[in-house]
Amino acid sequence: MSGRNVNIGGNATGNIIQPGDQNVAGIQGQKIQLPAPESVDIQTELKALHQLLGSLSTDDRPKIVNALTEAAADAAKPKANKDEVGKGLERALGYAKEAADFSDKAATIATHVKNAVAWLGSNWHKLLPLVGLVV
Repeated sequence: MSGRNVNIGGNATGNIIQPGDQNVAGIQGQKIQLPAPESVDIQTELKALHQLLGSLSTDDRPKIVNALTEAAADAAKPKANKDEVGKGLERALGYAKEAADFSDKAATIATHVKNAVAWLGSNWHKLLPLVGLVV
């Protein structure tokens, strides 16, 4: 039996790479097209996410609010570090998706995550599946 290796020279976000024989896999999520990054006001998106995620029924609300507050502060800097903003958003979404009422607000949350990810860039497409989206 030979080894099953996969080498990817770039980004493979939104794909399934599954070595083996006769394996079956699928991607679940709504396929979307991201807006132009320059059309996104990241502060508006983070503010909306702060309100939506901060109102979820979870004991982790302070952690969510803190992560989004840090992300907004990083985004407000003259030379915003998009990776720092992305890390804050990723942390907030990680806590939020465990909330009992996350699925009730997922569609509204997804709109703002989609816009934020467009601003953040392709390194952050990995956040889209957290809200049921793929590019």
